Amino acid sequence: EVQNKIKEMGFGAYSLADARNEMKKTLAVVQAILGAIGAISLLVASLGITNTMYMSIYERTREIGIFKVLGCYLKDIRGMFLIEAALIGFFGGAIGIGVSYTISAIINTIAVRVMMDMGEGASISVIPLWLALAAVAVAVLVGLIAGYFPSKRAMKLSALEAIKNE
Repeated sequence: EVQNKIKEMGFGAYSLADARNEMKKTLAVVQAILGAIGAISLLVASLGITNTMYMSIYERTREIGIFKVLGCYLKDIRGMFLIEAALIGFFGGAIGIGVSYTISAIINTIAVRVMMDMGEGASISVIPLWLALAAVAVAVLVGLIAGYFPSKRAMKLSALEAIKNE
């Protein structure tokens, strides 16, 4: 309000609110760039899981044929591959969270040394537990989605052709 009145009088005025708004714009751009990098990483991870599952089906074609000949339900075969894909996603997410917490601890250690006026136990980088759990849940979901089409392919394999395959 004071700043606006000063500007109306023909003077230039700059407040901390202006600086804060500029910082918000800059951080929004940085956040968008990091979000794009994260989206690309997620796409690459899902392609890796899909490729791994297709290779698993290729390597285990005879096993799938034996399951079918023995009378396994198709949903059991699909479930087997979906569980494998979900486990790949889970372990990838868990490793990612572990790396994130390690980097966060390093950042906090360096920040405390650089800025000695921070109080004891102060942190610059904080990863809340709900965010870590959500990240692992998203990783499992990506694994399930990436494993869906390979599991459908495993279900469609002909039992006799699969057994003949070496």
